[in-house]
Formats: sequence, C-alpha cells, structure tokens
Amino acid sequence: MYKVFQIVEAFGGGVFQSVRQICNNLPRDVFEVYLVYSLRNETPDNWRRLIKDDVVKIYLPMKREISPLEDLRSLASIYKLIKNYRPDIIHLHSSKAGFLGRLAAFLAFKRKGVFYSPRGFSFLMKEVSPLKRKLFFLIEKVGTLFGGKILACSPGELCEARKLTKKVLLVNNAVDLTEIDKVKPYNFEDADKIRIAISGRITFQKAPWLFRSIAEKLSSKRVEFLWIGGGELKKELMGSPVKILGWMERGKAISFLKGIDIYLQTSLWEGMPIAVLEAMACSKPVVATDVVGNRDLVVHGITGYIGKCEEELISYLRKLIENPDLRLKMGAKGRKRVEKEYSVSVLINRLTSLYISEIER
Repeated sequence: MYKVFQIVEAFGGGVFQSVRQICNNLPRDVFEVYLVYSLRNETPDNWRRLIKDDVVKIYLPMKREISPLEDLRSLASIYKLIKNYRPDIIHLHSSKAGFLGRLAAFLAFKRKGVFYSPRGFSFLMKEVSPLKRKLFFLIEKVGTLFGGKILACSPGELCEARKLTKKVLLVNNAVDLTEIDKVKPYNFEDADKIRIAISGRITFQKAPWLFRSIAEKLSSKRVEFLWIGGGELKKELMGSPVKILGWMERGKAISFLKGIDIYLQTSLWEGMPIAVLEAMACSKPVVATDVVGNRDLVVHGITGYIGKCEEELISYLRKLIENPDLRLKMGAKGRKRVEKEYSVSVLINRLTSLYISEIER
C-alpha cells in the first residue's frame, strides 16, 4: 500500500470538510492514510468522531499568521515526519501548510508526489491591505519554486493559480450526498414563512454587514433570515432581523439547510464554498455574490443567481420569494449539477488517479 499524508493547518470550516472527505474515502486497499493536523478555534469539538479510526492522526502545531520562529519549528517538524515516514504522496491544504510542506519536501529531496490545494488563495482576501495581498502573492509564487503541483478546487481558483505556475490541475470540491440524504429537514414552527439562510462562520470573508442590510430590506412577517453558525463578527448582526442559530453539529446544520427555502451567499472571496455545494445538494436555489467559487458553482438563471451588487442580490431574492415553482425548479437543477460534478465519488476517483499516476511516473 502507498502512504498518503494529508497535511492541514486551517483545520476548520470548508477546509475541514474537504480534508475529512478525502481521509475517509480514499480506497484502503490502495492507500494508508495519515492526517497531519493543527487546531484552530473553529475546529469542530467532535472532529475525531467525524474522521475514521483507521486514519493515523498526527498533531503538528502551525500558526495561521506569519511567525518566523514558530514557522521554523513547524517546518522542522514536517521535515522530520517526511524523513521518518517517507510518504509516497504529500497533499497539503491551505496556504500555511502549502508553503511549509512544499519547502520541507524540497529540503527532504522529495521531488514527486507533492500536491497543494490552496482552498482560497490568501492574496484574494479583502480584509487586508493591497500591500499585504501583494506579499501573500509573492509568498505563493516563491512556494511554487519548491516543486509540487497545485490542485485548484474550482475553475476560478484554477485561473488564479495559473498566475503562479503552469503546474496546475483542477480537482473540484465535493460533498457527500449519501451523508446529506440521511438527514431529515428541520421542521420550523411557522411552516408558511419563507426562510433565507447562510451557513458558516461569521467573519469578514462572509460580509455579515451585507447579509444584514439585505435582511433589513426584505424581512417581513412572511420572510425570515437565518445565519447557521457563529463567529467573531456576530456583533455585526446584533439588533438586526437576522436570527443567529449558533454553532451546532453538522447533522443539525444540514437539517436546517434542508428546511430553508433560499440560500444566500454574501462572501467577498472563496475557493469553492462547501456551504453552497451543501445547499445545492439539499435542492435549494442559491443567490450569491460574484466572486471566485460562487460563480463557478451557481449557473446564473438555472440553479440560482449571481449578483454583482446588493441591489441585484435583492432583486433576485424578491423573484424567488414570489415564485415557489421557480425555487423548486432551480433547486432541483442545482441538485442534479452536484450529483454529476461534485459528488465525493467523483473527487476520490480523480484523486486516486492523480496519486497513482504521480507515484508510477
């Protein structure tokens, strides 16, 4: 069997779900799976129960921020793991693990079998200054000098990755349809209300002020806005019509998604949002901002709408609020799109083929 390392620092949110899918579903007759992980505040408390017992779990502290001393320690630890275990494949997830892992592999003279999934490039972040974004771009550019291939999780991320290197492949994010289909829809007390929701951490990336502004303009006795999750910018929603549901186990979050009518994604940047994929898998029409990831998933006018500004988002939401048949039609087409292109089986077949071809080349 081949040894496969999945190395991740951003062990929460959509990145966690993506890494979890890979760890749990890689074929065990071919691969021995190792998870090298760091912890964040957003790491689920029950994460061990969500990842199969036969995955070898190795804790390795990494800091999200640039921290020269801590980063050197993490680099040394990754280097030692590579030398001791000699993995056939090293798959790195998110920017910090991507940079340190590629450098460690280079220093360990591992010249093939290294993959990096950015899952949302740091240089696309809108919450930092243009100068800092240029620095992040430069760091990503330097990272490509250490070797490896970038696995973009969406066509939009693929275009961004090609600004860095020619060694880029597309491996779309995915959702586990079997897992989602086992969950029953949440039964809201007032079933006649139309519920519009977003799922995820309340952070700058998700633009809670935009979600709030839209809710203030559209909320009524028959329209309710929900935020499935919690986070550091919860104060942005205080005193607004938005009902914050807080953190909950994944099954319950999916149950709420199944119970709503429209999914609204107000993010400022993405890789490929797992939450949007989950909403589509739950047969919900999606209205989303026009950014990388969102526009890769939502087929405008078919599975939902892409809005370039608040006014457009509101206009599309009004159209869906007033037309239940359109909601059902778009939701059904979104589900079919996920079944065809974004299921876990498609992801695992693609990765298995890439891993084996890299090992045998």
